[in-house]
Amino acid sequence: MMRIGVLFAVLGFGSLVLEQFDYEFRLLSWATDMQPGFGIVLGLVGLALIGGSVAMSRAKAAPQQQFAQQPPAPGAPQGHPGQQQYPAQAPQQPGQPS
Repeated sequence: MMRIGVLFAVLGFGSLVLEQFDYEFRLLSWATDMQPGFGIVLGLVGLALIGGSVAMSRAKAAPQQQFAQQPPAPGAPQGHPGQQQYPAQAPQQPGQPS
């Protein structure tokens, strides 16, 4: 999504600049009559795609960092993830009868 956004932004805003010098991208030659509006819209769509890609990558990275930075609380029961320990259950020492 990031690459497509960069491509759209370059083509859109680049077509605005090239129009001032009477040049155009061959890929966008069919949109000559729609300039400068088409170039502005294409550039803004590209920026929106870039922003969406950055926001999605930050959202994926945020929960991983959040849990990685928090050490376990002192006195918290140590166990395997998903294993529940109840207050009545005390960890058994090796060699003691159950």
